[in-house]
Amino acid sequence: MKNTLKVDFSNNLIIMDRTFAKLCEDTNSGEYAKLQSVRKDYPDFKVITRTIKRNPDKNTYKGLTYAYMEKYILNSGNDDEVKEALSEYRKLREIGECHKGKSYPVIKKWFLERYPEIENFRAAS
Repeated sequence: MKNTLKVDFSNNLIIMDRTFAKLCEDTNSGEYAKLQSVRKDYPDFKVITRTIKRNPDKNTYKGLTYAYMEKYILNSGNDDEVKEALSEYRKLREIGECHKGKSYPVIKKWFLERYPEIENFRAAS
């Protein structure tokens, strides 16, 4: 990942990312020299560290792992329901092997639709 230092001329800002700011703490670093050079060129500009905007309404499911899902499926419902759900879950996991990194959201959505009580439990805690 590239550490960045940007000049925003319209707002008179010098904007650096968090990693660049951390590297600037060492006065012998190249990042520190670069920052001082830019500050010298634009003495009236304010130096800020860029922050990532977070969505406070985002639903998070800490601990909702594949292992947890499988364990939950095994412990819920009668034998026929468990067999059906487990079969469907394993089929989704198998398909997901081809799509590394993109399968978890699909499986999570399926799991939460099939077991809505998980969503309600998260909201209550």
